[in-house]
Amino acid sequence: MLHPNRILTSSILLSIFAQTCIFADGYRNPPEGAAAIGAFGGHRAFADDANATIHNSANLVDLEEPMLQINTTIGYGETEFQNTIGSDRTENPWFAIPGLSIATPIKDGKYAFGFSSYIAFGRSVQWGSSSPFALNGYPYEGSMMVADFTPNFAIRLTDSISFGIGPDIYYGEVEQKQFLYGFAGLPAGTHSKLTADGTALGWNCALTWKMTDRQRLAATYRSPFTIKYEGDNEYSYGGNTLLKSDVNAKIEYPTIVGLAYGLELTDTLRTEINAEWLEFSQYQNLTINDSALPVAVVAQQKLKDTWTIGIGGEWDFSEHWTARSGFMYLKNPTPNKTYGTLGPDENQGVLSLGLGYENEKYLFDIGYAVGLFGGRAVSGSVNSPDGDYDYNVHLISLSCGYKF
Repeated sequence: MLHPNRILTSSILLSIFAQTCIFADGYRNPPEGAAAIGAFGGHRAFADDANATIHNSANLVDLEEPMLQINTTIGYGETEFQNTIGSDRTENPWFAIPGLSIATPIKDGKYAFGFSSYIAFGRSVQWGSSSPFALNGYPYEGSMMVADFTPNFAIRLTDSISFGIGPDIYYGEVEQKQFLYGFAGLPAGTHSKLTADGTALGWNCALTWKMTDRQRLAATYRSPFTIKYEGDNEYSYGGNTLLKSDVNAKIEYPTIVGLAYGLELTDTLRTEINAEWLEFSQYQNLTINDSALPVAVVAQQKLKDTWTIGIGGEWDFSEHWTARSGFMYLKNPTPNKTYGTLGPDENQGVLSLGLGYENEKYLFDIGYAVGLFGGRAVSGSVNSPDGDYDYNVHLISLSCGYKF
């Protein structure tokens, strides 16, 4: 029998959504746009398209004409689990992440404006309603996404220094499914389906310093924010609704600080090193309020601050064509004791390749990235059974742009 508090913690809201991810980067999505995917470890100092609104808005002043970009990342993500009792793997591994950016220079590059709409955080995981997780009272299916709508303004402060700043307007949704066992007053096998959404406001800024004709230093900052999710939890048995309660909870999302150094080795060859620090440690506990319960439930998260480091390169091998490649190492923030069934997360690397074509009016990019996983042995978690978890993730990203 599962402890009622643990059932409430996992079934009511988000205790494991805060770890849902595609790579080991906590719950962040991969970088937006095929050029950034292709040079996964380094696409900040030399970000030079409309997606710079996301990666480094200070570079928007380098655009020569207005630009519209449409991005789609198609991914395959699968998790396998095994312990002494049995094994399982996730279902429906394919997914797509859309995005759009538009930007324009103003007064011959003295100023610039950009706007991006993209999915900053989230993923979907499905173990199946007859999986060992489902039959033992663990969450077996869940989805989480946080969309960011961000307008940014950039200014060229001097010939060598530019600055960008703007708000982040966030909208988040979650859904989670679970069978309940050992819950007082409900039949064993009662099904719980939770849905909730919420909004938040944050801000970001960026600074680029062209140290020399061939060297750049860029710094970026994205503020922390908190979404208060509100929704309902529907309990049903045998296809009949038993009750529906109101639920709410708050999730703290991390401060993200980035630093990049870029070097033009030749007129056609560029490389850069990127590093980030993510303040996940502010998210220590999740307080869940349910109208069907007399008191709030507090769930420990105990996330840790983490970092990423990577290197990327671009080679203009002809007038219109650019090849890209990159590598990034991602440190995960999730300790064993709070690892969840819907939150695959481990330290790992990402290797990427990309190809781009650009002429006077159009640009097309494709990027591919693969996660390099070693598997994770989990023991003593309050949110998942002990066992070995392994992961398989591939990404293909496509971007199409038009210059007005």
